[in-house]
Amino acid sequence: MNPELNDDAVDLAKLSVFDKVSPDVLALITEDMVKHFRHDQTIFRHGDEEKSLVVLLDGQACVYRGGVFLKCRTAPAVIGEQALIDETTRSATLVAQGFVKALVLPEAVAQKLMADSAFTRNLLRICSCKLREATEDRERHYRREELLFSEFKAHASEAMVDSLLATGVNYGNPRFIEDAVILYSDIREFTTRCRGMSPEEIADQLSWYLSEVIDVIHRHGGLVDKFVGDAVMAVWGYTPSDRKAEDAFECAQEMVRAAAGMQFGGQPIRIGVGLNAGEVFSGNVGNDSKKQFTVLGMPVNLAARFESKAKELNAPIVMGQAFHDALPPAIQHALESHPKQEIKGDECQTLYAFDPLRKKEE
Repeated sequence: MNPELNDDAVDLAKLSVFDKVSPDVLALITEDMVKHFRHDQTIFRHGDEEKSLVVLLDGQACVYRGGVFLKCRTAPAVIGEQALIDETTRSATLVAQGFVKALVLPEAVAQKLMADSAFTRNLLRICSCKLREATEDRERHYRREELLFSEFKAHASEAMVDSLLATGVNYGNPRFIEDAVILYSDIREFTTRCRGMSPEEIADQLSWYLSEVIDVIHRHGGLVDKFVGDAVMAVWGYTPSDRKAEDAFECAQEMVRAAAGMQFGGQPIRIGVGLNAGEVFSGNVGNDSKKQFTVLGMPVNLAARFESKAKELNAPIVMGQAFHDALPPAIQHALESHPKQEIKGDECQTLYAFDPLRKKEE
């Protein structure tokens, strides 16, 4: 290729991919293979059958897959070798970022170039560099992902995280869960006990309690929605299950027993648990500067109201009619009914109570 012919002439000797390649083979590359692309113009598209090899001469191009940005390549990058080597369709889309000048080698020419050992060695070196770069990118990605999941572990178990990821659904998007189950728990006399404790003691002892509660909820398939001081709210319904109510009921019992074996302020911990079922809103609320994933709705409010009734009914676990009806008959028969209970913000209704500690003593 003669550099004196026109502005599209290219000095191939300056491009590492052509280093030490036979002049006879390089003669196959003609000036009409130099192409110009405007900003945002697609150079090739994911799924395309053509297998030309692209060598960026000036500018940069962005790689996309499924509409997701992957990488930006800058001259003198070589792009498109995967489809050529594997004899497959394009695995990604390449789009010009600003003005781009590129050498686009047709498949037939690229195949003849690959018959030259020097070109093949150069191309392998380029592929190796890309693999090394991809490994480093993957390491950074996994490190960020591990950091994210370490924070998310306070909300969901590893099994639930795997299940959520497998569905491919964005669980932050607003939606309704028709048959959600809500658990709301609180430590009895928490404020009174805190008065004789230092801030460090409160934080330390509360952390031990919450850590145990998180593990219990995760073991029973629940997702920890939030902490409100010493109060804990958990939700079932993000993953398919025919026994959400049973899981939540068993979780509540284990929480009561676990709390009884721990101390806060020098005394055994007693908790109240409210259980309810129904349709709730789920998703991120807020704006771009501050968002919070949460669950909202009357069933959530009532679960907190039922927890407040636990002390009045002298039972650690109290549930509403909807939750009661979702339980199997064998469990329903073990519950103590309390008709015509006044509920703040709602009409009088029948509540059901259960004390796993009393049952164990009997």
